[in-house]
Formats: sequence, structure tokens, C-alpha cells
Amino acid sequence: MNVLDWILLAIRWGHALSAVAWVGGGIFYLMVLRPAIQQARGLPPETNRSIGVEFRKLVSTAIAVLLITGVILSASRLTEDVVTSPYVVVLAVKIVLALYMFYVVRFMRQNSYPEEPELPDSRWQRLLGRLTGTTALLITGVVVIGLSDLLDGLLENALLS
Repeated sequence: MNVLDWILLAIRWGHALSAVAWVGGGIFYLMVLRPAIQQARGLPPETNRSIGVEFRKLVSTAIAVLLITGVILSASRLTEDVVTSPYVVVLAVKIVLALYMFYVVRFMRQNSYPEEPELPDSRWQRLLGRLTGTTALLITGVVVIGLSDLLDGLLENALLS
């Protein structure tokens, strides 16, 4: 391995670690913290706010790392001779889903993340609330991580051919 390979390995590691921190934090919130808070019949409002602020810092850092490392990794992979059309399609889907997640967190859920907002009255607003809720973002994150594994498999198959 040359120096560039080691640098790309470190970038891949940072990319994966950021994704795991964000999605893992979401899983912890939904499956451990939120049920514990409900069982304890809530927390003081300032504690809820503190949890949201700290988790938002983690997510904001993860988004920055994912954007920077994602651009580098995409450019690196797309310049290889073995990249196939299915690889490009899956990568495009992964990028679109990731950008959707970034957009929701950055612009649509600025003050409520990780708390769920109240569901409004109209059908459109309820649908929008469900598509941008914590559970929807977590499911999307899990799908994005799965697409990463699919991309690795596609690249390995192309290298074997």
C-alpha cells in the first residue's frame, strides 16, 4: 500500500465512523433513551433540550465529515476503470438519500431534533411530519449504510471480472 491508499483508508474509516455515530445514536435514542424517558414519565424540559443540543452537535459534525469524505470517496471510486453502470446508479441513490437526510436535519428539523414534532391536522402536514421524523431518518440512514455494502459488493464483483 502506498501513501495515497493509507489516506483513502483513513477517509473511508472517518466516513464509516460518522455514519455509524449518527445512525447508532438514532437507534440508541429510539430504542433506549425515548422508552426510558417515557417510562420515567418524562424529563425536565432543560434536560430534554440538553440532549437535543448535544445530539445535534454530533449529527452536525457527522454531516460535515460525511459530505467531505463522501465527495473524496466518490471521486476516487468513479475514476477507477472497473466502475459499472449499476455501481453508478446505486451510488446516485445513496447520495440522494444522504442529501435528503442532511436537508431534513439542517433545514426542516432545526429546533426539534431528536424530539418528534407534534403532528399537524392536515393530511399533507402529517405525511410530511412522518417523512421527516426521527424514525424515517433512522430508516433512511440504515438503507444508506446498506447501499454502502451493496456498492462494496458491486466493486468487488467488477474487480473479479
